[in-house]
Amino acid sequence: MKKHLCYCCTIIFLSLFSCTTEEYAASENRILPKVLKTIYPDNPSGNFETTIFYDENRIVKVSNKFEKIDYSYNGNFISSEVKYNIINGEEVKYSETFYEYENESLKTVSTIMNGERTRFVYSKNDDGSVNMETYIFDTETKKESKNPGLSVLTFNNGNLINLVSNWGYNDVITCSRFQYDGQHNAFKNVLGFKLLLGQNIFGSEVNISSPNNLTRHTDSPIVSGNIVFEPCANTMTYEYNKKGYPTRQTIYDYTGRIINITEYIY
Repeated sequence: MKKHLCYCCTIIFLSLFSCTTEEYAASENRILPKVLKTIYPDNPSGNFETTIFYDENRIVKVSNKFEKIDYSYNGNFISSEVKYNIINGEEVKYSETFYEYENESLKTVSTIMNGERTRFVYSKNDDGSVNMETYIFDTETKKESKNPGLSVLTFNNGNLINLVSNWGYNDVITCSRFQYDGQHNAFKNVLGFKLLLGQNIFGSEVNISSPNNLTRHTDSPIVSGNIVFEPCANTMTYEYNKKGYPTRQTIYDYTGRIINITEYIY
């Protein structure tokens, strides 16, 4: 009888533990930023709010007084992104982006911006880095040509840490380095974002597809023949909630001046 009772208690405990774990995971997956408040300390009149809409963990729409972005999915993969400028209350489409995948990895990104077409093709290297080739479509000849340059993206634990771009013209090479904290990126639970490999989602958030938060972004000197330009760097600091998600981000330029502040509401 005692053995039977002990066995029953063990089953009940394991069941409760399993439910608790599943409920916790489900609760974590529901942590999604709903509103972003952008604050400019030097220009309060420029402050604005961005609202984000979801269908469960799929992002549907991003909207503020300047712009609207619509997203579409194919299963669990983001398939397209359409951007509109808000002009005198009217939506004016200016950009479309289409994403294609192979073996659950990003393969091709095609953009149409103000009538100009660009295609980015991704391929993995043996060391885990990723090459990104660029193709330009000529609207007059109706032909696509490959840019002679190449960008190489290096990742660590899912975070983009290095981006070296040889633009293929006039010996111009740029090198960007990225550092991160150990906390949760506000957008880590958005389905499909982690596959977008450093694409500039929302136009400016370089690290939005990374699992952690960007703390420093440095652009090394741009080399063009014998000309070397001054490097630049931005630093980010954060405040977090109890679960390790950011509630406030402050961005500083290389002089220590605050560029802007973002507050996250979940």
